[in-house]
Amino acid sequence: MRTEFSAPRSEFSAPGDDVPAGLMDELQAEVPDADHLELWQSGRRDLVLLATSEAHCLGDLLLRCHSGDLDARVRAVVSNRASLRDLVERFDVPFHLVPHKGRSREDQEAGVLDAVAPYEPDYLVLAKYMRILTPDFVSRYRGRMINIHHSFLPAFAGARPYAQAFDRGVKIIGATAHFVTDGLDEGPIIAQSTLPVDHTHNAADMALAGRDVEKVVLARALRLVFEGRVFVAENRTVIFD
Repeated sequence: MRTEFSAPRSEFSAPGDDVPAGLMDELQAEVPDADHLELWQSGRRDLVLLATSEAHCLGDLLLRCHSGDLDARVRAVVSNRASLRDLVERFDVPFHLVPHKGRSREDQEAGVLDAVAPYEPDYLVLAKYMRILTPDFVSRYRGRMINIHHSFLPAFAGARPYAQAFDRGVKIIGATAHFVTDGLDEGPIIAQSTLPVDHTHNAADMALAGRDVEKVVLARALRLVFEGRVFVAENRTVIFD
C-alpha cells in the first residue's frame, strides 16, 4: 500500500528536506496500516541541467520548460564544454562553463558543485553529460539526479552504445532514463523506449535516429517524477498511474 499526501512546495525547499516536526507521526496515526508514507511536494520544480556538447536533449528540455509543457524551471546549465553556450543563453538561462581538461575529476566536480549550489535545485538532470561522476558527487544529490542513457539498458551500458549496438547487429535501439547511482548506468529505471533498426543502419544512423527517442524518454521520466508517480524500491521503480 502506498499513501501519498501533498503539500505546497513553499513549505519545503527541495525534495528530501526535513518536514515539520511531528507531521509524519500525525500522518502515520491517520493511516496506521500504511507501510509507506511519502510527502509529495506540488508545484514547479527547479532544475539545473548538466550537458557536454550534444544539444538535442538539452534544447528539448529548455523548450519544454519555456513553453510550460514541463512544469519546471531551468535555473542554470553547467557544461564542461563551451559549445552549448549560445543555445542556452537564447533562453535567458545562465550558462556555467566548468572545463575538465587539465584537471582531476575531483577538482572539476568541485567546480560543478560550486556552480550548482547557489541555485538550490530540486533536481540535477544529466542531459547527455558525458562525464562519469564520483560517488561523493552522487551522494550529494542521491535520489535527485536523473540521467538519460542512449541504449535500452541493461544492454550496452557505458561508452559508445550505438557502436556497440551496430557491432552486435541489433534490430532495435533505445533510450533509458534512470536515477543516478554509484554504478555506471545502473540506477533505478524510470522510463524506456525503443525504435526498430535494420541492416541498413550504421552506427551514425542509429545515433541520429536515437536522438528523438532519447529526448522523449527523458521528458517522460521527468514528468513522472515531478508528478510524484515514481516510487523507488531498492534498485527498481514502481510507476503509479
